[in-house]
Amino acid sequence: MKYIESISDDVYFNLALEEYIFNNLKDDTYFMLWKNHNSIVLGKHQNVFEEINIKAIEQNNIKVARRNTGGGTVFHDRGNLNYSVITDYDKNTFIDYDQFIIPVINALNSIGVKAEKRRTSDIAIDGKKISGSAQTIKGNRALHHGTLLFDADLTMLHDLLKTTEGKIESKSVKSVRSIVTNIKDHLRDEINIDEFQRLLINTMFSGNAGKYEINEEQIETIQELAENKYSKWEWNFGASPDFSYEKESEILGDKINVKLYVKKGVITNCYVQGNNIPCNDLQEHITDSRYSYMNIVNKLKEISSLKNMKNLNYEELADCFF
Repeated sequence: MKYIESISDDVYFNLALEEYIFNNLKDDTYFMLWKNHNSIVLGKHQNVFEEINIKAIEQNNIKVARRNTGGGTVFHDRGNLNYSVITDYDKNTFIDYDQFIIPVINALNSIGVKAEKRRTSDIAIDGKKISGSAQTIKGNRALHHGTLLFDADLTMLHDLLKTTEGKIESKSVKSVRSIVTNIKDHLRDEINIDEFQRLLINTMFSGNAGKYEINEEQIETIQELAENKYSKWEWNFGASPDFSYEKESEILGDKINVKLYVKKGVITNCYVQGNNIPCNDLQEHITDSRYSYMNIVNKLKEISSLKNMKNLNYEELADCFF
């Protein structure tokens, strides 16, 4: 087994690096550790609009990325350590999460963390989740990856993954919300995430980690993949399953009912009901727009009939659509 440490904290680069290793380095088992700057990572088959607080994401410039595996949506920051295991897979055997999770649990136990398996793919301390994982198979190779909440900003995690007030109907895979905790709060001795990473490596490799260095040519290929796939709105938002959205709100004393149909991240049909709002103008301007909070705010500002409404706040009106 060889160890790879990412040179970047960019979520798009790191997902591209993982895919590159999975598709191209087939001579060994690879163990990769990586940290991302503030970002949201969702499962391949999820509806991003159903999983995250779009308004908070856009206002805080949080990157959103869709991975190649299933499972739920997670928050990443530099207090969250991510691991990936890429190895051979025998098509005649059942792939078991335990073969990947148990070594991580043993490593945590060895440094004084009373971690245990929960459900099929989670790791918990005293019933509180510290790790979730997912996996995929391609040919004779398997990719298993997971998160390790070491010292993450749990307040931001909850704020960004807050559910919508409206009603969404879709056939997407839903996240299972869990009570979470940080590993740091359960350690005997106080250490930082870099020290934790070194301890994890030493435990996983029994002090004999063989490091694999990504070269410049590989980095260039990985950056192209990050740019052409993982950073694209069409992949991260547009690949969401089709859905409908309904919400009842009140603005300037008027009840507003909104119903949207969204396909590939674009509003294909928009219905607005209200007594004092120019409903037809809203429907006309919002239809065929990307379902983005700031995009909707800007679309509303283009509607001339809204400019004559006293005390109208465009962001409050945009909230009616999310």
